[in-house]
Amino acid sequence: MNIDDHLKAFQEHKEAIFDWAIGVKGILNSQRIIGLHASRGIIELLSAFLHEEEKITSGAQLNHRWFKSRKCGERLPEFSKKEVITPQLVELELLCEDLTYGKKKPPKDIERAIRLFNEIEKEISELREHHEKK
Repeated sequence: MNIDDHLKAFQEHKEAIFDWAIGVKGILNSQRIIGLHASRGIIELLSAFLHEEEKITSGAQLNHRWFKSRKCGERLPEFSKKEVITPQLVELELLCEDLTYGKKKPPKDIERAIRLFNEIEKEISELREHHEKK
């Protein structure tokens, strides 16, 4: 996929979370939708950034399942704030797997996934802005 395709996919996942799941169904009725889209969506944004930085080729693809372990950092190229973002990605993936495939979770878990998604999005967006200024 190219950068624009990753960004479009990210936006679609984000809309599924915030417009449909939260906006229409409500957070308490959307645990699985939020879990599914938060995990995959944030990987699309990371992929777009790594493509922009020319850290991965257009044929390379990141798999959200890699982020079930802290060892995922070994699979990723070096990039600014990797040591901050990678643990957040692992936490988000593990939480999203529970939300998607597990039993009903308390609202705090769903809210935590949304907060992590937003925090990681902010971190990566700041990196992308810095890249654009170069």
